[in-house]
Amino acid sequence: MKLLRYFLAYGLACSLIAVAAASCGKKGPSAEDRIKALETKGVPDSVLSNVKLYLYNIENFAKTGQSGNGGLYKDSLKTGLAAAEAWYEKTMRESNGYIESIKKTIADRKAGLSGLPLRDCDSLLKVADSFVAINWMIQARLQFEKLDSVMPTLLENQKKAAEIKPKLFGTWKNVHILRPPEDEKGAHYKAVETSIYSFAKNGAFNGIEEKLGQSTPFLKEDWKFLSWGTYDLLGDSIYLFITREKCAKQIYTQLNIKTNTWERKVQPTYDSTITNNKKDKFITYDDLKQDFKKAK
Repeated sequence: MKLLRYFLAYGLACSLIAVAAASCGKKGPSAEDRIKALETKGVPDSVLSNVKLYLYNIENFAKTGQSGNGGLYKDSLKTGLAAAEAWYEKTMRESNGYIESIKKTIADRKAGLSGLPLRDCDSLLKVADSFVAINWMIQARLQFEKLDSVMPTLLENQKKAAEIKPKLFGTWKNVHILRPPEDEKGAHYKAVETSIYSFAKNGAFNGIEEKLGQSTPFLKEDWKFLSWGTYDLLGDSIYLFITREKCAKQIYTQLNIKTNTWERKVQPTYDSTITNNKKDKFITYDDLKQDFKKAK
């Protein structure tokens, strides 16, 4: 009898080893990996919430030594995952036709864009197309819908820019006089800051920024910077893309409080090509009209 039990136990062990070996050879992605893959592809939480709950219960029972109870959820997890993956495949097939339709609508509207509105449109379109390229159709669909929703704004910005641009051509000048604040009784100093912007019909821009005089009780300034580049409009905002900046002079004179004497410091001049957009800036057309005067 002992010998019989030995052979039965030995046979059962061999069977278990064989099953385990076969399982290892055919092992696919884990439930957790399948859920993450679906999330990455854009499957909403409303589709995955039950599946996540089943997996959580299985893992939680395993951690507390109640893996037998966790087995109650294994079939539900298997069925739920299959349903979620089927939902994704169905949605992906339906999205193909929808995306082709919305792409055509966007392409027709895009024909009316140029300049910065066109750049913004192409930027969003590039993201959407990148999702299509890796077959993430839900994400692609959402991105195309986002672009479709902002197309009216882009077209309106295009219209505003077309109306404003001809009004820019020429030279605009702003002279700002800096005086002591009212609370600085007895102070007598003044500085003049001048800005000159020139907009050419071909899209070229050049600017002059300079300051001369005493701007605080402790600082006198004498500097001048020149810039060149291009400009474009997005709605009523004027964007200045600076590609070259020249410092003609920069002299700062500071009051040494200990000695009560002015100390003059001359900083180096330069003429630099700008390639990293760090000098780019923008101004609205309303602010330009308010702060600057256009040369006649």
